[in-house]
Amino acid sequence: MEEKQMMTNIQLEAELQSLRSKITIAKVLTYGSGAAMILCFITALIPLAILFIVLALVGGYQLEKNSSRLKKLLSDNVINDVLKEVLGDAVEYNPWGRINPGSMVFPFSYNCTDGSDHIKADYNGLSIELGDIELIDETEFTDENGQTEKTKNTQFKGQWLTCDFGKKLAGEVYISEWGKKDRKLMKSNVTMDNEQFSKRFCVRADVPQEAYYILTPHMMEYILTMADKSGGTVYMSFLRNGKMHVAVKTERDFFELGKGNADVGELRQKFSEELRWFTDMIDTLRVEDTLYKKEENI
Repeated sequence: MEEKQMMTNIQLEAELQSLRSKITIAKVLTYGSGAAMILCFITALIPLAILFIVLALVGGYQLEKNSSRLKKLLSDNVINDVLKEVLGDAVEYNPWGRINPGSMVFPFSYNCTDGSDHIKADYNGLSIELGDIELIDETEFTDENGQTEKTKNTQFKGQWLTCDFGKKLAGEVYISEWGKKDRKLMKSNVTMDNEQFSKRFCVRADVPQEAYYILTPHMMEYILTMADKSGGTVYMSFLRNGKMHVAVKTERDFFELGKGNADVGELRQKFSEELRWFTDMIDTLRVEDTLYKKEENI
């Protein structure tokens, strides 16, 4: 079996820069040709419209091809090492895999999902899943000519964590970070003692007392601190079956190359920090005794 030859950091950075440039050119070709095609159809320049269709298809093919190459290059040379460093050796990573969302309270509805960067791991004895996710509201309508069209509205783009604590939790509680407009769409049925927390989060629980068990003063302060560091909007759910879900609407994907220099050391640090936000949350919450259902004496 032929041994895989590792790239030096200089070689890797040069290849990443090259692929990013090719992706940028492909995007310009794809979207520019698409806009020109529409304009040509409007002005009845059909031959030119056909030419721009071809150019858009070529650009789209190159965009997908080079994006996949970039993702695999990062996966093989950077991401896998970072995952093992943060999550341990018992980790599986599929750059094109998708995580399934769990139960959560959102100020919007959705009916289909998309995603990537699916991670499964046994993290310090806990089963976790993590990945990029998009929650999409897809609608279908028929125009006056009887033509059926679909529209897609991305309601959420960010990251989703599922952690199984392995034992039943003290209740079923949902917290959702909200803005002013969200207050018209979500109603909190539990008022917490922490005024700052209540202003920032909607809290829902079928049994209000369960929210007080789980959201202790220490827990609320910690969640507020982590929300400040999240870089997005935070949603959480604690379920009786032992699972915790954390969704962060960041409007970006995990493990993005970004627009700066493709410095491998900086990328590793950036990816590590993104992961450790979630592992820090797990490490802190797992030792909170109030999180778990008390065993009844027989």
